[in-house]
Amino acid sequence: MTTIITLVVLVSLGIVLVDGECQTNGGPIDNCCCLGYNNNNYNVKSSGVYTIGNFCEVKCSNARVYCDTTSGGGGWTVIQRRKDGSVDFFGRDWVEYEDGFGSINDEFWLGLRPMHCLTSQGNWELRIDYRLPNGTKSYLHYKQFAVGPAEDNYRLNVSGFVTGRKTDPFDSGHPLNRMQFSARDEDNDHKDEATNRDRRTCAKCCGGWWHNNCGNLRLNENYNSAFFIRLNGEWYNLPFVEMKIRPLLCDTD
Repeated sequence: MTTIITLVVLVSLGIVLVDGECQTNGGPIDNCCCLGYNNNNYNVKSSGVYTIGNFCEVKCSNARVYCDTTSGGGGWTVIQRRKDGSVDFFGRDWVEYEDGFGSINDEFWLGLRPMHCLTSQGNWELRIDYRLPNGTKSYLHYKQFAVGPAEDNYRLNVSGFVTGRKTDPFDSGHPLNRMQFSARDEDNDHKDEATNRDRRTCAKCCGGWWHNNCGNLRLNENYNSAFFIRLNGEWYNLPFVEMKIRPLLCDTD
């Protein structure tokens, strides 16, 4: 199993567009934001695995990420993908969720460390594409997404829900915004004061996530579980789900 590169940290985004090319003070870089936009006149490159340079705190100077150049105008860096259950998300421990796991071309989790490092540079947005068991495709879109540092247990900051669906799964029931990440061996969930329930229950039964009494969104749940997302009062399994982020500067809508 290919392991995602650990400790992926951007030195600086500093991205500007010059004649449709992405440049920084240090010269051109390969970044998902710079591959062109479908709703602009730039040359759009194909979705796939690309190298992003100018990284620090890694043994090599480059990192490989999957860039989505088609969804919602493109420019997205994929941070999680599940499509067939070939990679175990459910049984992972804290260190694995920090460092990332899986195969960048198939199922994978990029890692909490790189998620923090990316989103600590400027403002980022989140898109979650998913497919319901009946084949219906849909997505969730948030104008703000950030993952906090390790010393704050990778606290989630997500807001600005902009899709047409009435219910925001991150905010309904027990809101997930501002929750710290929990894994099977690292409990940071809220305790149910009414039942005095074991706070470790959610991560142990639902996989590592930003749990708040298990909430209405559990995208690292066991692949065959029916409890991935709750919409309009009903729980659904998700045969396909893909989380992706991009700097707000890429959004030209």
